[in-house]
Amino acid sequence: MKKFRMFMDIQKEENWLNEMAQQGWLCKRVSSLGIYHFEKTTATDQVIRIDYQTFRSKAAKERYIELYEEYGWTHLGGRETHYWLKPADGMDELFSDDASQKAYLRRLLEYYGALCVVFFVMTITTFNNFSQYRNPKDAYFTPGLWDKEGFDFLFAFLFETPFAVARFGAPWFFLLCLALLYTMYGKYLTRIKKIEKAD
Repeated sequence: MKKFRMFMDIQKEENWLNEMAQQGWLCKRVSSLGIYHFEKTTATDQVIRIDYQTFRSKAAKERYIELYEEYGWTHLGGRETHYWLKPADGMDELFSDDASQKAYLRRLLEYYGALCVVFFVMTITTFNNFSQYRNPKDAYFTPGLWDKEGFDFLFAFLFETPFAVARFGAPWFFLLCLALLYTMYGKYLTRIKKIEKAD
């Protein structure tokens, strides 16, 4: 079975994958396009964890994978977002101590921080002509479109509507993504502060 999902929050993605596993659908692979490949299983007592790691070399990534495999984890794949599978045996947390938990959260901050910068730039770039996005009609570029009648108008209108929707919606979409990513950044920053306060 395949499912398409897009997640802004890594924790929600992990929770969803574990809920699917409890229902008998075990994730075996995740594509970069957000397509999750599941297999039916009767072993519902398995846990999936997600880690975010970047590596400067192939050897460093191989050492990372070998280390967790020694502790019984199975690497399901991932380039920067890594998916790990393990039987639920009470030792199924990737980060069991405060130091490793903080290191993980700091990596997430770098991830969400970088995405915030990207979407901030995209938002500013697409809002370069704000008047175009205040009136949906201004997003239609076909000359004389609103003077056409009958079939000519309908054909021209339907042909350009997908492009107009993309023009009108893109900056708002980027702004929404920026807001969500900033919220995620704040969420994980708060978690780091709680751990440090407990120390």
